[in-house]
Amino acid sequence: ASVIWLNYNSMKFIDIVLESLESFLNLDFDDYEMIIVDNASTDGSFEVINKYAEKHRKNTRIKIIRNDRNLGYAGGMNIGWEARDKDSKYVAFVNNDLIATPESLAKLIEHTENDEKVAAASGLIYYQDGKMIYSAGGWIDELWAGGGICNGFTVDKCTGVDKEYYVTYPDGAYMVVKVNTINNVMPNGRPFIDDTFLFLDDALLGLMLWNKGYQVKYVPVNAGIHHASKTTGGFLSDFYGMRGSTALSYIVKTKYSNTIIGVLYNLRRYAYIFINKAKYQGFIDGIRLGKILLTKIGKLNLYCAPYREVTLSKAINELFLISRSLSKNYTVKPSELKKKNYI
Repeated sequence: ASVIWLNYNSMKFIDIVLESLESFLNLDFDDYEMIIVDNASTDGSFEVINKYAEKHRKNTRIKIIRNDRNLGYAGGMNIGWEARDKDSKYVAFVNNDLIATPESLAKLIEHTENDEKVAAASGLIYYQDGKMIYSAGGWIDELWAGGGICNGFTVDKCTGVDKEYYVTYPDGAYMVVKVNTINNVMPNGRPFIDDTFLFLDDALLGLMLWNKGYQVKYVPVNAGIHHASKTTGGFLSDFYGMRGSTALSYIVKTKYSNTIIGVLYNLRRYAYIFINKAKYQGFIDGIRLGKILLTKIGKLNLYCAPYREVTLSKAINELFLISRSLSKNYTVKPSELKKKNYI
């Protein structure tokens, strides 16, 4: 296996970064390599990480790559992908603010290796308090929103999280993919589309795999703790979140595509020009990205994958909220994922 660990200007939280690096350098796994990719950091974090990795590498094989510019999550991970050991059967993509449990990689792989249809997986990821769930897999709904399953819940409030289930996409903070499948079905044999840059990469990967006849699942493995939004936050989160959702509305077919509800949602996105500059700019750039993705991968069908249903009454209700996250129906539990049309 290969673990690709991505860094960008992380000196403000370097203690967390080094704890993350240490956790992945000490995985309980017999044969893996660590690929550290730095996206042209300018704050001194690369030098600290490089020195730390060389000092604490023990028996772990390490490759260190420094890009000459910031390629985002998608481009940075693709660079790591190209540098992987050609004998690797699995690749894990991880954030530099995620602290992994020692057994996580072995268990994630164990849950996927006996099913050739399963192409990617992620486990149970907690917020930094170790109690609140960050993600138990990813969901996308019929109005092109998405997020982490059971985000903000504790385990006792998230019924079904102790069992395997299929998800729309694996969580990019820490996910495992099968190399052969990615080589066979993804454009140019690379897991991500460079143009996505941030926030859309894992969702797009999951949808593309489902549309090619493969499966993505959540496995009940304690994967680790995520100190979320350390590299991105505020303006960037609003911008890339809106950008990704808007791009999905261009390329993902649902029952609301080409309907008045779909049009009204885009009009509401445009209205952010008055209340949130980052989201408005994300909407405009999302249109541009959507057109690019159409030329590169074409249309995708949401109903090939598990998805969150949005009834007409829910759609109308959420349409009039300033933020959809205010909706009581916004957080998704495993039992709420629909399984229409996939095998």
